Amino acid sequence: MASILELGSKNKALSYLNACHCFGRSPTNVDTVINAQEVSRIHAVVDWTHGQWLIRDISNNGTWVNSQKLVKDSPHKLKVGDKIFFAASDSHGFVIQDLSPPQNMLLPIEQQGEHATETPIILSDGNLLPSEENPEIALFYVPSKDQWYKEFLVDTDGSAYPVVNSDLIFFANQKWQLKLIPLTENTVLMAKPKLLAHQIKYRFNLSQDEENTELTVTTDDEKFSLAIKAHHYLTLSLARHRDEDAKNGIDEDNQGWRLPEILTKELGCDITLFNTHVCRAKQQFRDMLDGACDGDELIERKGKKIRFAGIFYRIYKGNELIVNRGQDKISLTVLHG
Repeated sequence: MASILELGSKNKALSYLNACHCFGRSPTNVDTVINAQEVSRIHAVVDWTHGQWLIRDISNNGTWVNSQKLVKDSPHKLKVGDKIFFAASDSHGFVIQDLSPPQNMLLPIEQQGEHATETPIILSDGNLLPSEENPEIALFYVPSKDQWYKEFLVDTDGSAYPVVNSDLIFFANQKWQLKLIPLTENTVLMAKPKLLAHQIKYRFNLSQDEENTELTVTTDDEKFSLAIKAHHYLTLSLARHRDEDAKNGIDEDNQGWRLPEILTKELGCDITLFNTHVCRAKQQFRDMLDGACDGDELIERKGKKIRFAGIFYRIYKGNELIVNRGQDKISLTVLHG
């Protein structure tokens, strides 16, 4: 979370560096604007390269680190405490406060639109905000689409909206700005091929008292046994509805679709908790399969309706097989309820 502080400014809010961070006077082409004629439109660039932060002068009037004028177009390694000056050895200065690797984060924004002095929120690939205990929105990354999304957990339709770098997000009575690191070309090349719904098999183990639910997921190459989680019971309930429709002769494309309002009554929870469990289930699925899915292979939505997306699934209650959809018998694990 590399950061700089403007020298001589009354505003003590830190500025956080992008992986490629430009300084200059152009308000549309740089990350940190220096409003002075002697400063070039794009004056200098700071890059995160090979595990270190480098600064490169590309200006007409020069860039200084401490008292040393940089050679134009020649990278210079930065260290904490360095003072950077633009267009003269003592003007438009910034001091390096931190040189941690770049991270995805949310920056708090004050009413006037400036960055607040509060600590930013460091983002993982899946986030319930402002907290896991009292979530208002979900903010998550889908590797298979290389896209971030936000979802308002009070919405009955569970719509996920794409977001991009610098977008503003509001929760906990606070405005936040999204600061995202672009993926490197190597990261994109290493992404796993997307798994399709028919390549995934599910097995639910439900205790006799229906208090505990385990889920085992099998692909062509791997098997994952997931610990007992509250959201597994929600997924299992959706699977039961899909099986019910299958038994009633409803075609595969139309099986299992239900309104969240009906499901929340069945499960005895409100819509926020329901959507939170859905988000947790899909995020666990994305994490487990290492980006080879976007979560819709487990739970999918259409309009205001939601369903379990699996085609091949089995449900055991204790040691009794109660649902079998398209799978051969697999090893039995009994839960004692």
